[in-house]
Amino acid sequence: MKVQMQEAERSADLTLRRWDLGIVGEAIDDRGRAAIDLIGKVADKTLVAAYDPDKFSISVNGKIVNAEALDGELQPFQGKSLILESTTLGFVELFLTCRAAKALSFPQITFLYVEPGGYSKGDSVRTSNTRRSLILHKRDFELSDEVPGYRAIPGATLMLSDKFPQRSVFFLGYEARRLHRALEVYPMLRPESCSVVFGVPAFRPGWEMDAFANNVRIMKERNISGGVYFCGAENPASALQVLESIHGELGEREKLFIAPIGTKPTGIGTALFAATHSNIGILYDHPKRRRDRSSEVAGWHLYEADF
Repeated sequence: MKVQMQEAERSADLTLRRWDLGIVGEAIDDRGRAAIDLIGKVADKTLVAAYDPDKFSISVNGKIVNAEALDGELQPFQGKSLILESTTLGFVELFLTCRAAKALSFPQITFLYVEPGGYSKGDSVRTSNTRRSLILHKRDFELSDEVPGYRAIPGATLMLSDKFPQRSVFFLGYEARRLHRALEVYPMLRPESCSVVFGVPAFRPGWEMDAFANNVRIMKERNISGGVYFCGAENPASALQVLESIHGELGEREKLFIAPIGTKPTGIGTALFAATHSNIGILYDHPKRRRDRSSEVAGWHLYEADF
């Protein structure tokens, strides 16, 4: 799969065109509002999508449809141009749309992503039961209000079992509790076959150290030894390369499970990979993103993926 990428400090510096359809999520911070505003200017029609993990359904402009029937909503735009605003859309919306677009033979999907100027940290949430050193506490990023837990995603469900060999790949971000919870929920994940992927280079120099510091304890406690990989935090093509490499190493009966709990661009790479590879399992915990979890607007990214 070919992925072309643009990066600019301002949206005005991107090479833009017109798209027939834009799909966005809910804006919860500065960059989300800026991104949706841009989509409104470059797309002839805009749809708002939101996935409900409790009902396995997706809302499209307020219309509730079965998540596996999203291709019916996109059918009128078959053969036309599509742009997804991935800053505001969650991973599941991205995956379901990629899957539907692949089924409808869309030749290309464009993704817009806007970097945050900075993330909210946990310095303001210090309780009597949570005493940490100042250094460690500064690494606590409060990005989610709640995390419902790992639940199946339509179209990417495989049964985890000890009866067949499996390989798991975790794209990691700042919230170590997400890795910890996955290993608690799925004890059948074998540590020797569990790989982790860090976003290096990070969006900003030094941010990768937050991800390392927040996850290394869990990795040591669980004896994760399936390999440590690196791909650019803002590079979905790099994430695709990692997944293709690991997929090519699978044994004849070995199953692949992917947990896209790192940066959104690596989630885009995972969504594209899973949409174009059958028999892939996705492990995802459906976090509810905290409002104003980031501040200001940094870099702008445009990714064009050819199916």
